[in-house]
Amino acid sequence: MSAVFFLLRLKETSPVPGPYNSAMRIRSSSAVRALALALLAAASGVIASDPSRPILVPLDDAAKWQVLQFRSLPPHRVRFSKAGLEMVVEASAMPVIYPLPSPVAVSTVRVKGRIEGTLRVPPERQGEAKFDDYTFRIGLVEAGERTLNLFERQFAANWVKKLFELAPKGGGISHIHFYNLGTDRSQIGRERQHPLSDLILEKVVAVPGPDGRFELLHNLDRPLQTLAVWLSSDGDDTGSKFTVLVEEIELRPAR
Repeated sequence: MSAVFFLLRLKETSPVPGPYNSAMRIRSSSAVRALALALLAAASGVIASDPSRPILVPLDDAAKWQVLQFRSLPPHRVRFSKAGLEMVVEASAMPVIYPLPSPVAVSTVRVKGRIEGTLRVPPERQGEAKFDDYTFRIGLVEAGERTLNLFERQFAANWVKKLFELAPKGGGISHIHFYNLGTDRSQIGRERQHPLSDLILEKVVAVPGPDGRFELLHNLDRPLQTLAVWLSSDGDDTGSKFTVLVEEIELRPAR
């Protein structure tokens, strides 16, 4: 029986007039209202857990993120607030990772934000050695079969161990797919496997406007079974200083 039909049947039941029944009507009315609220709450929970609905990544709750560090590089100053996730880059680099509550087959990524400051990278050299800095990259950590063996785990950096711990028990990592903000529109569509790791695949998909604002919207070539979101902003190669405010991150599941 549907919740609406059940409530209608309760409403149709009319007690015989009388003092006792008047009190019963009051209590019954209160019970119906309480039941209606409970059913609405349950319905809301069903809607919220609908796997086809877009996922809005929380940017104001530091407890849901892993803010990691590289061994030999200075970290950013990171702040989570109602305005969004802010990364202050001062010749620094670090991984900022949001593990998803459960794996999601992502088909589209949308990010909105703004950048203040300057990345000192010539467009024609961006991504090369000593110029491998980007103001913003969003990575999707894809589930796969690659894991760390005992020897690799013993000597791996802490952030590498944390990355592989994102995989469910018995599983591993396939790749980290990064979607980058470039510095010039001529770079859009440029792809590569990162020269330092076969785990990392990159594609330039957008550039910020003259005012520093950006909206990255990218439809993936295929749905990626995603374990986590990895944010990266880099200024260490070029000594650049800038601030990134990520205002919205939306993941759209495959239908």
